[in-house]
Amino acid sequence: MKHTDFFNDFLKGEVNLNPSRLERLNGHVQAVTEFLSKNLVGYRKVERQGSYALRTIIKPVREGQEYDADLLLYVRYDGRKRPQDYIDALFDCFRSDGTYRDKARRKTRCVTIDYAGEVHLDVVPCVEVGGNQFICNYQTNDFEPTDGTGYREWFNDRTRVTHGNLKRVTRLLKFLRDHKGNFAAKSILLTTLIGETVGDEQDGEHFKTVPDALKTVSNRLNDFLQANPIKPAIRNPALPAEEFTRHWTPENYANFRRQFGVYNGRINDAFNEPRHDDSVEKWRKVFGDRFGHKTNGGAQNAARSAPAAVPAVVTPRRPWARLR
Repeated sequence: MKHTDFFNDFLKGEVNLNPSRLERLNGHVQAVTEFLSKNLVGYRKVERQGSYALRTIIKPVREGQEYDADLLLYVRYDGRKRPQDYIDALFDCFRSDGTYRDKARRKTRCVTIDYAGEVHLDVVPCVEVGGNQFICNYQTNDFEPTDGTGYREWFNDRTRVTHGNLKRVTRLLKFLRDHKGNFAAKSILLTTLIGETVGDEQDGEHFKTVPDALKTVSNRLNDFLQANPIKPAIRNPALPAEEFTRHWTPENYANFRRQFGVYNGRINDAFNEPRHDDSVEKWRKVFGDRFGHKTNGGAQNAARSAPAAVPAVVTPRRPWARLR
């Protein structure tokens, strides 16, 4: 059974970043943005990035566990500066202020502001040269191409096809990954695999509700994984030169493929189960005991399942694939 109301309640109560945390996060971002706009030489603007920008950020597994949010900091390009200089300048700016002095940590591509026990903000310097965007690698002292804005446009376009449910499914599958802990996939990689399961505007029929969208995404992604026993190259739809699977070992991929096949079977089983309590119990095998409520023996009619899935295509599609 679909249990659409149960899914909505589960997202709100167990999966989504709770409003108090989100309010504090937004407050931290506003304060950091205002500080940098007044104190950092070359400041241009700050944009949200990653799951924070896509609205696919989820609640940490354990109470008190930190989570992260990404900010892209645009600064004016100076041909006299090395990539390391931009990160050093940002780090020194934070260290010059009493509020951020003990919170700032310099990392490979960013400066992290650590609000202990709550959240850490990864502030990533970005320069634009000849219409292209680059972030800075402190270890190699190289500029690296990026296109966070293009990726966000790509994912939001697919979300519109799914009536907004793609973001909810992404949160659910990230929740599954974090709470089960038996497979690994970086959020950007998992989000890309999920986004690539969506077709054109006519595909929205398969994503009408959260459980419909979950079943469709799960079936199509599993079809793709089972058709590819060898690790495929999953590329950034907005920047094809960037391969998201470069740090995924063959063993990581094989485990992900195997475990996802197990959970896909459970999702189909729960969706197609006509008895209310049995369906809830089967959904709990996927998402845990906090999902839904039983009626102690009541039954409802079986839900109609979505049409057969087709494998996803991982080749980037224009206009987001900006070959540079």
